[in-house]
Amino acid sequence: MAEPISASEALVHFVNSLEPEKIEAERPQVEKFIGWFGTERLMSELVGEDVGRYLGEVTAEEEHDPSHLEPLRAFLAYSSRLAFTEENLVPHLQLEGDHGGARGLEGAADDLGGKAFHVTLDGLQALEVQLEELKAERPVIADKLREAMADKDFRENAPLDAARDEQAHLEAKIRETEDRLRHAVIIDADAKGGLANVGSVVKLLNVEHGREQEFTLVSAAEVDPTNGKISMDSPIGTALKNKGQGDEVVVEAPAGQMRFKVLEVRG
Repeated sequence: MAEPISASEALVHFVNSLEPEKIEAERPQVEKFIGWFGTERLMSELVGEDVGRYLGEVTAEEEHDPSHLEPLRAFLAYSSRLAFTEENLVPHLQLEGDHGGARGLEGAADDLGGKAFHVTLDGLQALEVQLEELKAERPVIADKLREAMADKDFRENAPLDAARDEQAHLEAKIRETEDRLRHAVIIDADAKGGLANVGSVVKLLNVEHGREQEFTLVSAAEVDPTNGKISMDSPIGTALKNKGQGDEVVVEAPAGQMRFKVLEVRG
């Protein structure tokens, strides 16, 4: 499980992951469910029986239409991928076919068309803050464009070209961040089975020098070497993926090969 969060917090994360055009259509139905369940209750308390009771007590009053459950399905699938709930609760909606919500590793990647972005809860929150900050830059660039366009000679307008380049770069960063949020997956400790992956703290022994080191494996968006957070995509992160206590790995570093023994994997 990820760090326990309330139902209202889960809603915020879910809405941040939605494409803008879907928010208005999907948020009301999810808010209705969360209001019924309890906004301050922990998502870890949500179980299949709750979903069943909700369907019986609330949706029975409405015309039966499977599409009416799509926002709730999407929310439960998202909550499973982010390990907010103890298990995948999508099956309790009793919809026909496989409707997602696989947890952790390959299953979640398949659900997301192979585009899963593995991240920690801290990393997810940092991405959301980054997206807000990026969107806040839009008015600033719009002002620069207006000022530059006041010069009617567009043929040689360096400020206009610079503002357009800045706008294009900003929009590309916004799309990239939105895409990461949309495909975010938290791998909980149970899914890892004691093996190293994103979010794991790994204690290593440098076999050649006899020196112990400890790293936290994180997504590329969370790298912070000064605090021992290294990317899962780095040479050492790649070598450690799915390794457990007692395993030895060889890392191809610029200075040559380095051999490590895994002493401990936490989380």
